[in-house]
Parts: sequence; C-alpha cells; structure tokens
Amino acid sequence: MTVNATSPNSGANSTSGTTNSNSTRNGFGSGATFAPGISINVNKNTTAGAPQMGAAKNPGTGVDRSSPLVLPEPAFYSAADVRSYCEALRAFAAYSAIEVEVGAEILKAALEQAPPVPGDHGFRAKMRARAVAKKVSKAADALADAAKDAAGAWAAFQREYADVMTPRPAQQQRRPFQF
Repeated sequence: MTVNATSPNSGANSTSGTTNSNSTRNGFGSGATFAPGISINVNKNTTAGAPQMGAAKNPGTGVDRSSPLVLPEPAFYSAADVRSYCEALRAFAAYSAIEVEVGAEILKAALEQAPPVPGDHGFRAKMRARAVAKKVSKAADALADAAKDAAGAWAAFQREYADVMTPRPAQQQRRPFQF
C-alpha cells in the first residue's frame, strides 16, 4: 500500500514570508485540506479450467478461496498419506467452520434488518432471525466437531497401528538352559 501526503506547510492558504489571517501557524487554515492519496493493488491468480465455487464464482463478493477448500485424493499407501489426509481434513473443517459461523452472523444481521411482517413486533422479528441463523450456526458446530474428529483419527491411527509404523526389533533367540 502506498500513501502519499503533502507537507503541512504546503496548504492552499499558506504563503511563505507573509502573514495571512486565514491560515494558522502550521499552514492549515480555513480552506487548507489534508488528503492523502492511497493506492491499493489487488492481484488475482486463477487457473484455467478449474471449477469455481462460492465467492470465486462471483468475483464481486469476497476473494478466491478455492485453494484451502480442496481435500487431497484419499489414497492411503503409507502412514504419511494417512497423516496428510487427516491434517488436510482438519484444516478444511476448521476453516469451513469459521466461514460458516461468520455466515451465520451475517445472515442473522441481515434478517434482523429485513422489513417486519405486518402486525409483528421488532422483538419477534429478531427472534425469528436468530432461529434461522441458529441452524446455520449448528452446521458450523458440526464442522468444528469434524475438525476435532479428524485430529482424533490421526491420534487413533498412531495408537492402533504404532507397531506397523515402527516395528519392534525382533527378540533374539535364547539358548535353552543346560547343566
């Protein structure tokens, strides 16, 4: 972000060497303004042929968030594959839970601002908005539980298949006791 601003003494009413009754000693008087120029650059990278969903489909709303919402192929050939899938699932569910919870709050605020039904009180309108948003919030809670379960799946895999992942060294054969 680039911010450009002029110095305080370069105001419209300030003159060098003369006194002006309309300006103050810092150069800001009745008519002097301070307007910084702000430039914001946004670069959007998209891949050709990739299906776009949600905010990526409509570029006027939000940003392209299709990359964190991609789960890897469920191919489990090693412990590393199981670990990466569980971590990706946990990240997906946690990110989605946050997004859905924010969506629930926005939905509730939008429904509270909707025109009321004729003969309905303002308090009742807010209660109806909360009832609708509560269902979306429950979906966010379910996604948060899915994130916890994904982390638990990796822990259970480590616990149950620890011998397969890191086999114990074979015990040496003992000679039978002889006199």
